[in-house]
Amino acid sequence: MGRSMDHRRPPGRPAAAAAGTDAESGQEGLSGAEDRRKSLYALKVLYERGLLPEAEYRRRLAALGGTP
Repeated sequence: MGRSMDHRRPPGRPAAAAAGTDAESGQEGLSGAEDRRKSLYALKVLYERGLLPEAEYRRRLAALGGTP
């Protein structure tokens, strides 16, 4: 007991947390329009959940070229 689970990982290999998150989340290689659409949607969700103040929401929305 007391032994780290790290003993299973071969030396010199990164842990799972070091893997590329873009490849895992499916965000790699999106078209510009699709990337913008997803960014606008994420921004809207943050605002609607109360995680983003209105002024910041409007600033980011304008930067993405969206409309309220």
